[in-house]
Amino acid sequence: MPIDSIDELRAFVAVADAGSFTAAARRLGLTTNAVSQRVQRLEAALGARLFVRTTRSVAMTDEAAVLHVRVSRVLADLEAAESELHPKEEGLRGTVRIALPGPVATGAFLGRLREVLEAHPALNVQTRVVNGPVSLAAEGLDIALVVGQPHETSFVGRLLGRANWVLAASPAYLDRHGRPRTPQDLSGHRCLRLLSSPPQREWTLVDRQGRETVVRVDGNFEADDSRTLGDAAYAGLGIGIRPARECRKAAKAGLLERVLPGHRFQPLDVYALLPQGRGRIPRVSACLDALRAAVLELS
Repeated sequence: MPIDSIDELRAFVAVADAGSFTAAARRLGLTTNAVSQRVQRLEAALGARLFVRTTRSVAMTDEAAVLHVRVSRVLADLEAAESELHPKEEGLRGTVRIALPGPVATGAFLGRLREVLEAHPALNVQTRVVNGPVSLAAEGLDIALVVGQPHETSFVGRLLGRANWVLAASPAYLDRHGRPRTPQDLSGHRCLRLLSSPPQREWTLVDRQGRETVVRVDGNFEADDSRTLGDAAYAGLGIGIRPARECRKAAKAGLLERVLPGHRFQPLDVYALLPQGRGRIPRVSACLDALRAAVLELS
């Protein structure tokens, strides 16, 4: 029996990516029943069972796993071809869904994104600022940024750049409380820490020779958002962690001062995770370029 509609393939890929009919329906803008019916028609056409359904989860069969790789590539190529067929004056169109950590949601990213959106009025970008793990598939995302080596091997990882962080504080804070001379001096300062469980009690610093020093830190201000911690550093609430390039710019403006200039944190690579084939779609590629500019600000 032939496959009746490409919509059936899109429903199959959405369920496979999300691991849930409900999440797939949300991504496609359909009812759960409609998605289920499309998958059932595809199974009937192929004469093969594609998913093992339980009350709590949906898992692909071996046949579905093979099909998923090929169909994902075909659908991405089709969408890229459709974009190329539009007259150039119409520009990019559609929606790109992005999840990114707070440090990347910078003015550099928003400025580059403004240029993209002004050049392509039919393009829509949805962003979620997250400071923890995010499910790329279940939430129907096109791009998710990960700081450090990505653990999800089922998605395509693209290295966008390397982030470098240093310690900084406002000159007013340092005038009031003194300037640390050694990493151990941080124990007597108000350190702006990430709100977490268990509480953040240590920072690991690296000197110019690459030697690590673990120091105890404390303070009276914590936040679960990196941008809020940055604002706290500018406001003089304590010593915080800022991107190296931002710190250099803020120091020139007299807004921040580098603390312990002979030490920094270990640099971390920043990756963009994408579902198979999404990077070839022009609108997704344009947003990736904007994200690269944002990561550059963290260097």
